[in-house]
Amino acid sequence: MLKQTQNKVQTIIGHKGYGKTALTEALTILNDKPAIICDPRFQFTCKQKRRIEFKSVGDFRKWIHVTANFRDFYKYKLELVVHAFDDTFQELGELVYKMKSLTFVVDEVDMFFDTKATSKNSLYKIIHYGRHSEIDLISTSRRPANISRNLTSQTDLFYFSKLREPTDKKYVKDAIGLEYVKVVETLEKFSFLKYEDNEKHTILTTSLTDLELLLKA
Repeated sequence: MLKQTQNKVQTIIGHKGYGKTALTEALTILNDKPAIICDPRFQFTCKQKRRIEFKSVGDFRKWIHVTANFRDFYKYKLELVVHAFDDTFQELGELVYKMKSLTFVVDEVDMFFDTKATSKNSLYKIIHYGRHSEIDLISTSRRPANISRNLTSQTDLFYFSKLREPTDKKYVKDAIGLEYVKVVETLEKFSFLKYEDNEKHTILTTSLTDLELLLKA
């Protein structure tokens, strides 16, 4: 029997300062794959031993095309933090799409894949066809209404922090159900509603302390 390749798409939605970055870092570690982190707002520190920072997509491209670096990326499950912006994200996505068995983290995904995004966007291919190469995707956004439905419709796991805006709460109602609106309204800081596509849900908390414990594990 042929092995069926698969990937996981996780989407984190919440306000600035509510723990999105800490949760993203924890999920990346727990995913147990090498990772490429698109960090347009310089949210991810690079003090960890397995993490390397690249000031541009061009620098990342030169590094990853060196055979020894490419091998080390997989061997040591490195986390490569790349500062990509509007004019370079397309190239980063194309580079990632050509790789296999990794986690692609996109912070503030609505900067690159908003409601006007088309199938020509490199992230579109990763979302819809990344399973063939086992490319997992973890993305964050402050507002669900700003993200392309091409992403949210393919999401396996949602993480919502406290939402206040009426349009955001309407999104929760339409996406997962009216009963969850009250849940996201009353969440405390650093708490998230985790919702799976099979309608299972839990409340989880995360903090910098949790992340430090993971990094030491």
